[in-house]
Amino acid sequence: MRNAAPAAPTSSPSDVLKRIGLRRTPVRLGVLKVLADSPQPLGVQQVLELLPEHTDTVTVYRTLNTFTTKKVVHRVRGEDRTWRYALGGSEKSSAQPHAHPHFVCETCGVVECLEASQIPPTFVRSLKVAETYEVHYPEVTLHGVCPKCHA
Repeated sequence: MRNAAPAAPTSSPSDVLKRIGLRRTPVRLGVLKVLADSPQPLGVQQVLELLPEHTDTVTVYRTLNTFTTKKVVHRVRGEDRTWRYALGGSEKSSAQPHAHPHFVCETCGVVECLEASQIPPTFVRSLKVAETYEVHYPEVTLHGVCPKCHA
């Protein structure tokens, strides 16, 4: 269930930054482009490898955290406990942030967005979570062996 093509944002990186009220900087533009071009969520190190050589690591971390807060990207934790980031939420015009499950391969560590599958809108209610909890959105992560490692 690997994504066949990268997830394309519905607007240019400049438009995204303007819409969420952030200044247009080379790092922000670069991070958005790297994530838009990737068929799967990327860790910070993978993002850095695709940016210009002397890009500041701390700035990339801060950029990804800001984008997560602004719901431009979503993140999922891999088997190695490293956050992986992908375009999500408002950039894919979903009603809620990343309403799809993720898959983490326990063999190779790849993290994939399973965009062909959707988390049912009634998922949280089906869990019978006490009303005293304010759930903003569910995250579903499936762990197992990916098709590449299974073969």
